[in-house]
Amino acid sequence: MDEFLTDREQAERLKKWWLENYKAIFVGVIIAILIIGGWRYWQNRVQARSIAAATLFAQMGSVLAVGNGAGALKIGNQLISGYHDTPYAAQAAMAMAQYDVAVNKPDDAMQMLNWVIQHGNDDGLKLLARLRLARVKLSVGDPQAALTALSSVQPGGFTALYDDVRGDAYVKLGQIDKARAAYQRAISAWTQDMGDKSLIQMKLDNLAPVPAARTTTGAPQK
Repeated sequence: MDEFLTDREQAERLKKWWLENYKAIFVGVIIAILIIGGWRYWQNRVQARSIAAATLFAQMGSVLAVGNGAGALKIGNQLISGYHDTPYAAQAAMAMAQYDVAVNKPDDAMQMLNWVIQHGNDDGLKLLARLRLARVKLSVGDPQAALTALSSVQPGGFTALYDDVRGDAYVKLGQIDKARAAYQRAISAWTQDMGDKSLIQMKLDNLAPVPAARTTTGAPQK
């Protein structure tokens, strides 16, 4: 019936509607502005932090390339403390762990690898950190801790490598049957893109042979 209202009546109705709803309209506009502005601010902040972290990570690589380990560790710690929410922090921790192993600082390496496992946001990188942690544990003579580092996770594409390290740990523990089974699983899961598996086969072949089953061919002689 609005088409039968006069211009004055329509104006009065519009005025009444405005008086009843203008507060809600203003609130809605302000909320929309805040949401859009906040989202843009967050995007800009994330982008700026990512660029800064990437720059630091590149600097770390350059410093490591010239053999300045102390300088690389300083940059790496800066990434971990200031940019822990970026993927570059975990990458830096992995690089620091590799350097620590090279300079015979296994405790520092394990600390970095544990940080990746606890704080990393890349599942593949966390699995790799567990694998390297287990290898460091083995290198310091703690095979049981190496097995623990590999437990309670699904290794995915790292299955063969996990079982290879498990085999090494079982050898250290003197559990030859378990070592043999682990090496066999590793060989079965090995793929061509993982390179040569002859080393695992060699470790398997070097294990003590399985004892032959004892058989009897008659009554025992007195």
